[in-house]
Amino acid sequence: MDRQTVTERSIERRVGSEVFNRGRVYLGQGRVENLSVTATSATATVEGSEPYRVRLELTASRMAGECSCPQGGESAFCKHCVAVALAWVAEAGPLPLPDPDPTPEPEPAPGIDDARLRAFLATRDTDWLVEELMRAAAAAPLLRSRLEVAAGAEVHAVLDVERLRHRLTRAIATATEIEPEAGDFEGILEELDELVDAGFAPIALELIEHAFDLIPSLSEDAPAAEYLSSVFQRAHLRACAHCPPDPIALADLLVDRAFATSLLFVDALRDYAGLLGETGIARYRERVTAAWRAAESGDLDDEEADYGTVLELREQLAEIEGADALMAVLTESEPSNRNALRIARALVSEGRDAEAVEWVRRRLEQRHVDTDLCDLGADCLLRTGDRRGAVELLWPAFLTYPGLGRYKALAAAAGDHWPRWRERALTLLRESLARSGGGGVLVEILLWEDDVEGAWRESRGVTLHDGLRLKLARARGATHPADAVPVLLDRADREIASTGKHRYSRAANYLAEARLLAEQGGESDKFVRHMARLRAEHKAKSALRRYLDAARLP
Repeated sequence: MDRQTVTERSIERRVGSEVFNRGRVYLGQGRVENLSVTATSATATVEGSEPYRVRLELTASRMAGECSCPQGGESAFCKHCVAVALAWVAEAGPLPLPDPDPTPEPEPAPGIDDARLRAFLATRDTDWLVEELMRAAAAAPLLRSRLEVAAGAEVHAVLDVERLRHRLTRAIATATEIEPEAGDFEGILEELDELVDAGFAPIALELIEHAFDLIPSLSEDAPAAEYLSSVFQRAHLRACAHCPPDPIALADLLVDRAFATSLLFVDALRDYAGLLGETGIARYRERVTAAWRAAESGDLDDEEADYGTVLELREQLAEIEGADALMAVLTESEPSNRNALRIARALVSEGRDAEAVEWVRRRLEQRHVDTDLCDLGADCLLRTGDRRGAVELLWPAFLTYPGLGRYKALAAAAGDHWPRWRERALTLLRESLARSGGGGVLVEILLWEDDVEGAWRESRGVTLHDGLRLKLARARGATHPADAVPVLLDRADREIASTGKHRYSRAANYLAEARLLAEQGGESDKFVRHMARLRAEHKAKSALRRYLDAARLP
C-alpha cells in the first residue's frame, strides 16, 4: 500500500482487481454493518455466507487486516477486509498512516488513594482546610449550597428550586409537540442527578414528584408519555436510593400513582422491592388485595383504579413472592402462553428445573405449542445432560414452526447425536412442507449445512424470496459460476427498473460480480453481449452509464 495514505487505488494495487471488485461488490450490496472507526482502526461485521468480524489497523507501513472468515487470518487481506477498508475510506477520505517513530507520551503520575488523602488532610490545621474548602465551594455552587445549609440556612433560600420547577413544568407542557429527547429534559435530568449527588435528594424527589403530577395530563399514546414516565421513574428510584423514604409512604405512592395512570409504576415493584422491605411490601399487598377484592365484587371505583392495572400489580406482587405464589395467581384461569412462560421462568430462577420441565410438558400435552416454553424446557434438560429429552421437547415447536432457527435449536440440543436425528428431522420437514408449501425453508437449512448441491436441487420448482435466491446463487457460483450469472443479471435488471437513490450503484455492483463469475465459467463473450444489449436499451440513462463506467464494465 501507499506509505503515506490509504486510498481506493492503493487498496486495489495491494489485493489485485479480482479481490478488490469482490470487496467493492460487498460494500455496494450493503453487507458492511456496524462500522466503528477511530483515528487508526476500524471494526465492522460483513455479511458473507455467515457474519464475519473484521478488524483493520493503520500501522507505520500499511493497513493491517484481520477477518474471522477462513481466508482472513492475521496476515491475509480478504474481500471482507477490502469491503470494510473501502467503507472506511468512503467515510473518512484518504487515511494517513501513522508516524513510524511516534514520540511516546509521558505516563501520568500516579495518584493518591482516598485513605492517603484522608490521612494527609487530618494533619492540616483548621485555617488551611477552611481556605481550601471555600476555594472549592466558589467553583462548585452545589457544594456552596450544601455548606450554607449545614451552617443553618434554609434549603429553599440557597437553591433556586423554583427555576428548575418552572423549566420542568414548561418542558412537560410542550412535550407533546416535540420529540422529548430534543427538549430540555437532558439538562433537567442532569441537574436532578447533581442535586442527588450533592446531598439534596429530598429536593430532587420533590421536583420529580412534581413531574409525576404533570405526566398524567399527557395522552397515554403521546410520543413523549412513555419516555417521560421511564426517565422520571429512573430518576425517582435513584433519589430514593440516596434518601430512603418511609416504606409505607413509598408503598402508598407507588400504588396511588399506578392507580391514577397506567403511565407510572405499573411495572416498578421489582425495582423498588429492596427499598420497600417487609414493611413496605406488606402495605403494598394490603392496598392491592383490597383493590382486587373490590374488583371481584364489582365495587371497584373506575376513577380510583383500573381493573387491568390492579390485575397487573397483583401478578407482580406474586412474582416477587416466589414461583408458587405466581403459579397460584396465574392459574386461577387458563394462563396465556406469556403467563405460562412466566411461571416456568420463576421455577427455573428458584433452581426447580424438574418442575419447570413438567410444567412445559403439561402445556404441550394440552396442545399449547410455544417456542419459548419449549426452549426453556430444553435448556433445563440439557443442564442435566438429557439431550434426548431436550430434542423431544423441541420437536413440537419444530413441526409447528418449521424453519432454520428451529432446526438449529434441534441440532444444538442433540450435540454429537445429531446425525441420527438429522434424517428424521429432514423427513418430517419435507412432509410438512409438502402439505404447506414453503420449500425455501429446506433450501435455507441445506445452505446452512453447506450442502450447496442439495440446496440447489431442492430449489428447482420452488419460489424463493430474493435474499435466499441470491445467497443460493452465490454459494452455487463457487463451483458452478455459470449457474449464478443469470440470477445476478436478473437482480441488476430489476434494480435498473426500480426507483431509489442507489439503484444504479447496486445494479453496477451486481453486474461486476456477474462479470467475475462469467469469466470463471468461460462465458466472458456472452456477458459482453449482454452488456452491449443493456447499454443499448438504456442509452438515454446517463447516470447509469456513469456507474457502469466507474465499475469498468464493458
